[in-house]
Amino acid sequence: MRKALATFVVLAIILVIFFVVIEYTGDSPGDAALGGDGKVEAAESTAVSFHPDGEVEQLSTYDTRRIKEQEDIEQTLQNEYEKGSHSMEDPFVKLDPYGVAPLTALAMFETDKPVKLTVTVEGKEERGDIPRSYDDYKTKHTIPLLGLYPDYENTITIEAKTKDGKTSISTFTTETEPLPDDFLTNETAESHPEKMENGLTFIVPSTRYAYAVDYNADVRWYSTLWNSHVFKRLDNGNLLYATKEKGQNQYNEMLEMDMLGKVYNSYLIQLDDYEDTNVVHHGIIELPNGNLLATVHDTESPYIEDEMIEIDRDTGETIRDFSFRDLFPEDFYEDYGNVFSNDGDWFHQNAIWYVEEDDSILVSSRHQDLVMKLSYPEGKIDWILADHEKWPDSYDKYLLEPKSDDFKFPAGPHAPMTMPDFDDNDATNDYLLFDNNVVITRGKDPLSGDFSQAVQYRINPEEMTVEQVWQFGKNRGESFYSKIVGDADYLKDTGNRLVTSGYIEADNGMNSRLVEVSDGQPADVIYELVISGFEKESHRQAYRAERMPLYPDQEWQVELGD
Repeated sequence: MRKALATFVVLAIILVIFFVVIEYTGDSPGDAALGGDGKVEAAESTAVSFHPDGEVEQLSTYDTRRIKEQEDIEQTLQNEYEKGSHSMEDPFVKLDPYGVAPLTALAMFETDKPVKLTVTVEGKEERGDIPRSYDDYKTKHTIPLLGLYPDYENTITIEAKTKDGKTSISTFTTETEPLPDDFLTNETAESHPEKMENGLTFIVPSTRYAYAVDYNADVRWYSTLWNSHVFKRLDNGNLLYATKEKGQNQYNEMLEMDMLGKVYNSYLIQLDDYEDTNVVHHGIIELPNGNLLATVHDTESPYIEDEMIEIDRDTGETIRDFSFRDLFPEDFYEDYGNVFSNDGDWFHQNAIWYVEEDDSILVSSRHQDLVMKLSYPEGKIDWILADHEKWPDSYDKYLLEPKSDDFKFPAGPHAPMTMPDFDDNDATNDYLLFDNNVVITRGKDPLSGDFSQAVQYRINPEEMTVEQVWQFGKNRGESFYSKIVGDADYLKDTGNRLVTSGYIEADNGMNSRLVEVSDGQPADVIYELVISGFEKESHRQAYRAERMPLYPDQEWQVELGD
């Protein structure tokens, strides 16, 4: 009896030790084992936690130089305004008040009684009008004017309404300069404005001008600040804008600015011993806590475009850094022998999308031909959408299984994003992305390079299955093929999709095509913009495109010196 009891106790102790080890190492069906150096063991399952590296390398800082220069600009504006007496009929108007947005102006004036305003920049035809209304009754007014045409005498109408309902209207004009000589050519191949999603089409370049066009391809906004890849509207209505100082090669400044060009926050990304221009190589997103998550490089390794950092929005400090080498076996990057192998670009992360429903992120990797979903900030992999070849067996549980034999996996993909629930099934989720269809590491070679397409996938994460439910671009063949860059956006008000094929080698030269299409299959073309005037390998192509109103939906009160 005593011998049996002793045996039982020994077995119990062994079991306790066993489960403690499993809990400590994370070596369970849902978690990966970490090596002593923090790397995932190649033979083990890979769902490693993202975590702050003990001493986080400070790659980011807060910068006040542009804000201090701006103080002088605003003081000058205020002094000029105070030299005269300005009414609604004779407002003080300053074109391009901050010197970086030539198709904007600032109007300042006073009224005898408190009034609320509607300000309209009149279009060349009525559909081109760009109005903005204000609900507050005031006597002192500082009004942004957006959507002016270049090289044009623009007409602006101000309608004022008092609290007792009396209305007065005044009109004035302001003339703008032509577009710069090196501006790209924008033409509409097709346009049905009545079916389009509201707003302007904002073109985000790989380098040079960020700008916006209307349904006629008329430019209605642009910035003279150089831009590369990062241009998006933040939750507060301001823009997140990647730029660089004049004469500098590296895009290492991240600005929070409004549509007039007024800067509210500025961050510098400093990478020692990194000489290329793309310091933040593809993107930054705003996290729910307000911080910024940016794609950067690990300069302490021979690899590039496989690291992210989280930047504190208030202080500019780097508070987390993550390497995708912690998620994959060493041979993925050490033995990477495909294109760009000489510069260590084994992963080439080109997108981040935050999924608020379950605190996760979508990530696309051009050079691993994959899109994956993983928790943030823990970093546990939920699924991987990629061709099943060239994966260790330990990854099988993460690879989505197609529901049909003719399913095509994305190759060299870009810009995944979440979509609404289309099938009224809580068990599935829909995603949209741009499939460049250029096989880098894995996939079906015969299809590579024949076409590019926007694709809507439906994924069941419980069953680990995937199916394609919609696409646009395949039938256009090589005339819509882009081996680099691309975008696909779901437009929530109409259900349309805005598709960007940015690097098309056409018979008459390079072009980018931005196509708004319906959600039907086959999809109807509602708007098509053709951008030309750039050379091959000039990086002037459209990297992505956004459809949004010129004025932010959020309340926006411009105050000098604020």
